[in-house]
Amino acid sequence: MDDPHARAAELADLLDREFGDELLGLYLFGSLPAGGFVDGKSDIDLLAVLERDVDEPRLERLERLHNAFVKQHPDWIERVEVGYVSRDVLRTLGNEPSGTIALISPGQPLNIKEFDWGWALDWDAACRQGEVLRGPQPLELGPAVSPGTFRHAAAEELRGWTEGARRPFVAYMPAHQGYIVVTVCRALYTLETGGQTTKEAAAAWAAARYPEWAEFIGDALAAYRADLAGRHARTIAFVDFANDEAS
Repeated sequence: MDDPHARAAELADLLDREFGDELLGLYLFGSLPAGGFVDGKSDIDLLAVLERDVDEPRLERLERLHNAFVKQHPDWIERVEVGYVSRDVLRTLGNEPSGTIALISPGQPLNIKEFDWGWALDWDAACRQGEVLRGPQPLELGPAVSPGTFRHAAAEELRGWTEGARRPFVAYMPAHQGYIVVTVCRALYTLETGGQTTKEAAAAWAAARYPEWAEFIGDALAAYRADLAGRHARTIAFVDFANDEAS
């Protein structure tokens, strides 16, 4: 399987060339440094701290950069998340997040979004469990996330899924249902323990903590981790076979 650390290093080199001295720090967080990475499924999660906000011309160049990267490495299509945030916006996590962040993530093209409470959890993960790819230690650029902010961010994430789980399209997407369940498990774990852990560990914790939901949580985790790429490839192969038969 393609080495995720090698791909993260390649992305770091590309961003070095794009930003130069404007790239103040680049941090790998999420499942890869936390020890929960699943080959062929998990994402590369990066947070780039910049001298200034990403403007429209820079957004267009970054879009071309990411498109070229996945064209060269098709295994990583829809498996790269990079947040591009200015140092000034990052520092709002010391109080209440405000400003914008440029973000590319699975299922979303590169776009500019509001900098919200969810980034307090990601920044905390970068500070506690992340790997420094460029720049100083993260706390030299942004604030430590206070226990109160940390709990508030986890509660906001949990509340966000109240609406997200009810969207009609979710009924047709078992893998997304699984993602919602394990993410909610992780939010519950965070609220209970004050820490963060991998999706698998959070699911195991929630199954033990709430035994009446244990079987459902296990099924949801299996649906989330199922080999969707292989199934999709077989679907394409069958459609091609059917067209050959028809002709």
